[in-house]
Amino acid sequence: MKIKLTALLLMISFVQTVWAAPPAQWQTLKPEVQQVLGQFESDWNKLPLQQRQQLMQLGEKWLSLPSERRSALWQRFQRWQDLDENQRHSMQKAYDHFKSLPEADRQQMMKSHEKFQGMSPERQQHMMERFQQFHDRMGGSHSHGSGMQNMMESGHDASAMKGAHH
Repeated sequence: MKIKLTALLLMISFVQTVWAAPPAQWQTLKPEVQQVLGQFESDWNKLPLQQRQQLMQLGEKWLSLPSERRSALWQRFQRWQDLDENQRHSMQKAYDHFKSLPEADRQQMMKSHEKFQGMSPERQQHMMERFQQFHDRMGGSHSHGSGMQNMMESGHDASAMKGAHH
């Protein structure tokens, strides 16, 4: 009886997978999704079903985003594409480091980032210049990466940092 039940469960799982499988043909995708996934058209039928399913979901999600959000994401993607391999590697390494931090540290960094984003472009520029000077004085080590966060938390701006300059 146990073997029959297992076989039945496997068959139900298979049927669900077949029913949930993405369309086998590119032409059966919605035209809007085809436009988003256009680069995959020539290889669509060669892709594994799971990858096609994921791509379809991403295409649908992309289309559901407000146009200003899509525009912002597209610009970020273009900036990423414009980076050379070393810059991408460095950014990926920094992201991996960020993800490895304790949740409280990540949340604090996000709050500091939001505070920075709320500053005027001039103040942002001053903060970046001061941070770069701080970073250079500290030997350019990434172990002092909380320097910007500490400066922002203590309320220092460019004028307050003048005393800390060489």
